Amino acid sequence: MGECSGLVQKLTKQVLETIQKENIVQTAQAFSKWKRASASKDAEAAAAYLISKLKEYGIPNKRLEFTGYMSSAVSAKLKMLSPEIREFEVVPCGFTRNVEDIQGELCYDYMGESKTHTPEQNVRRFAEFKDKIVLTKEYCSDIAYEAAAAGALGIIGMYNSPEEVPHYFGASNHNGTPTPDNRHLIPTLPCIDCTKSAGDYMIDQMKKGPVRVSISAQAETGVKRASIPVAFIQGAEDNFVLMDGHYDSHCEGMTDNGAGDAIILELARALHQNRSMLKRSILVCWWAGHEFGQYAGSTWFSDTYYEKLRDHCVAHINIDVAGSRGAERIRARTTQMEGKGFTAERIETYTGYAAEPYIPLPHLGEQSFLGREVPITIMLKYEAAPEMQKIWPVGGGYWWHSREDGLDKVDFDHAMRDAKINAEMICEIANSDRIPVDMSAYLAETRRFLTEIERELHPDFDLAPVYPHLRALDEKIAALEAAMEGRTDTDAIIQKTAGALIQMEYTYTSPYEYDKLAVPANFQKLRAAMGVTPDNADETTYLFLKTDFLRSRNRLIGEMDRLCSVIELQLLQWKYKKE
Repeated sequence: MGECSGLVQKLTKQVLETIQKENIVQTAQAFSKWKRASASKDAEAAAAYLISKLKEYGIPNKRLEFTGYMSSAVSAKLKMLSPEIREFEVVPCGFTRNVEDIQGELCYDYMGESKTHTPEQNVRRFAEFKDKIVLTKEYCSDIAYEAAAAGALGIIGMYNSPEEVPHYFGASNHNGTPTPDNRHLIPTLPCIDCTKSAGDYMIDQMKKGPVRVSISAQAETGVKRASIPVAFIQGAEDNFVLMDGHYDSHCEGMTDNGAGDAIILELARALHQNRSMLKRSILVCWWAGHEFGQYAGSTWFSDTYYEKLRDHCVAHINIDVAGSRGAERIRARTTQMEGKGFTAERIETYTGYAAEPYIPLPHLGEQSFLGREVPITIMLKYEAAPEMQKIWPVGGGYWWHSREDGLDKVDFDHAMRDAKINAEMICEIANSDRIPVDMSAYLAETRRFLTEIERELHPDFDLAPVYPHLRALDEKIAALEAAMEGRTDTDAIIQKTAGALIQMEYTYTSPYEYDKLAVPANFQKLRAAMGVTPDNADETTYLFLKTDFLRSRNRLIGEMDRLCSVIELQLLQWKYKKE
């Protein structure tokens, strides 16, 4: 964590002492009564509750409304027709095509068990889907577009953990409400999800011979209006830390994200009670359209308040899947612009375990602000002990995204732990003399990522032209960091430089658009060329990939050069202002 100023220490101590477990329990109990599908009566009741508590606490607030394209699960069926009659419990994916009794031969996506595929392998893979219903261990969203183009009849996603309960997911990887340019990503196939045991049974049957199944899927998909509760806690300055989470959920969704919502509300109360000590302000948002709209709420907010976010948001702290029973560990999921120690030391303090390597920020969760020059983005991951985390990768157990995620899955001691670790991070960012970033260390990580990518590239995909520009940027960043020592007027230049560095690495679209949802998120266009050769890709695909790679490399070089100029201008302004 490094050395903290007296203002940070004082605020942190007071906020931690103000947090009350009974308030978190009260909100969680209230939320457990509602199944909070975005725009539903229950979800709007939850939004009204949050607004009522903000008013009770005297925190300035608004109940914003937005219009988004959203999809709520209704029903699904899966029936084996041959070699025997057998029904399986399933749920529909969001954005599924609505169908009744589509029948066809089942095809197992065996290549889906591998994390990477060459273009040639993908050609063979998807060719097998034609006129078949596909069973896959991938999320339906990862293959829905390609499967439809290949002529598949439908997709059955098989969640690969052992519990006998199906999990809800979306079937599209568009990000936010679609536009005319990406509406084609909305699935044109029926997409449903089954359990591991159901999938394993069908796989075993296919080993013996052809299997025919029937699937049905229904979701309510369309334009809907939903609420976004918002609070603003004014500090001495207008620059702010954004603290947020989603309040919509599959079923009760008490660890995803009912407990997180309760934590956010209690942190808002504690921060507001101690607002006289705040240097920077705090913006608090609860999103709808997360589970049901591909982050439609937060992207709408990011679009609508673009300038305010770009000019004043110094950090984004997202709280999701917190307070979970069995979640003994915490991982830093971040760009690590804040430096390793910022999260690592706190994780060790609050869990008693040494921090595991950080998870580079994925394009999942509420990552709707990466193009807004926001320097710090942190979304901690609360997970089970390593031996159990391999079985249940999200939260502390099997209940994530299922009907089993009830109030009994919340651990309120963990909720207090998770509230306090997030409170510490927010207090340090809010009250530090300088936004706590380590741009030189971040650029070292950038170089490491590029080197790892380069090892897997064919010579046709050349990253060598990037490195002279990276060295020049390294030097400018070092000069900027030296010049910032002892200064207090650094927020704006940190936003412009650190925020732009994140945008350069973790996005590939313009600052006004959103990448497709995917993991990993950093340097996606460069990563797409890894392992591709003229021997494992057809001529057309190879040309397309080379073209995309070249344009992405040019963008990277151009952004590095632009940042060098931004820094040089700032250094000159400080020099002449001093003189």
